[in-house]
Amino acid sequence: MSVEPEPFWYCLALGDGLLATVPLSDIEEAFGQLYPRGEAPPDAAVFSRHRLDGLQCEVTVFFSPSLADLARRFKAHPCARPRTRDLELLAGSAGALQL
Repeated sequence: MSVEPEPFWYCLALGDGLLATVPLSDIEEAFGQLYPRGEAPPDAAVFSRHRLDGLQCEVTVFFSPSLADLARRFKAHPCARPRTRDLELLAGSAGALQL
């Protein structure tokens, strides 16, 4: 019995938290254009993670596999499913992490 590989998530490092506000807003807006009435499927979500690195806050964004096209528009690259720790829902369904 073969096991299908898990679909890739996509991640994008945005760098410093202060500079990440514009790209975060752009990603939210693009997601809203895909699902204008907030009717995103349960497997569609974008999460952000803010990590304190010394005095600087580093922001990374994670796109669920169903948002591969959107992720590639923002030049995100394939990565493993993120751990739920420290993630904040930016757009979509929080349940996408479990799917």
